[in-house]
Amino acid sequence: MTQKPWLATILTSEGKLPDRHEVWNELKKIPGYETQELELISEDDVHFVFRTRSAMLAVTLTEPQEDPEANTVPLSMLKKSCFRAWHWAEAAVSISQASRQILAAVLPDDDALEPLDAALLLTALTSSVLKVMPANGVYWNNSGMVHEPLSFMQHAVGMNRLAIPVELWVEFRLSLNSDLSLSIGTWGMRAFGLAELEVSRSRRDSQWLLRWLFNLAHLMLENGPLDTEMEHTFGRSDKESFRLTYARSAPEIGRDSIDEILNVQFEASDKN
Repeated sequence: MTQKPWLATILTSEGKLPDRHEVWNELKKIPGYETQELELISEDDVHFVFRTRSAMLAVTLTEPQEDPEANTVPLSMLKKSCFRAWHWAEAAVSISQASRQILAAVLPDDDALEPLDAALLLTALTSSVLKVMPANGVYWNNSGMVHEPLSFMQHAVGMNRLAIPVELWVEFRLSLNSDLSLSIGTWGMRAFGLAELEVSRSRRDSQWLLRWLFNLAHLMLENGPLDTEMEHTFGRSDKESFRLTYARSAPEIGRDSIDEILNVQFEASDKN
């Protein structure tokens, strides 16, 4: 089965690509990629493409556009991402100063890479580019989430199949409802062949919901889909359990194209 390209967009004011050799050197410093064989396929002023044993990788400086909506990632999309960026208060200011976009891409060879490994490779490539050039932000295309460049690099340190940088790949969008309950949904799980997660109209506090949904997303990325026929317990405590049900996305979550999601229902034990 052919995977779609994995994409990350680097927002910058630089009018040229970073040096390909410098990017390669940084990539080979990342644990797990030291012995990666890299074969150059093509290179010019606005792109370089190279192969590993399992994927094609590309770094491309997109053409400047008079209309910001014609960019690879339109300005209106970036503004929405910045508005949601509770983890980065200066997102809108920093990204508004970017005039160019650099696209980092990983195209796996059919079944040569699992989605998790493709995402790790794209994260390594993106981090390598960031280390050798100034940037204003990073947009992870599969989730629509923006990241501060230094934070992106820091969260990528030490990543592997067990230490998964969920916070770079999956966006957790919180919404406050009119009855003062909270709903939360993920964006980015579908790229891994997994259902998006939702908790609808919960009375739990926001940090509790974020922590639990983050841990559940990590569990699924590491181990694959969970059995919806079972009641699960999670973490060190046996006082919390949850059930999973495939359902329609809750209206307040605001999804445009995803109907069926994995609804998470938490149940608190009466035990003290």
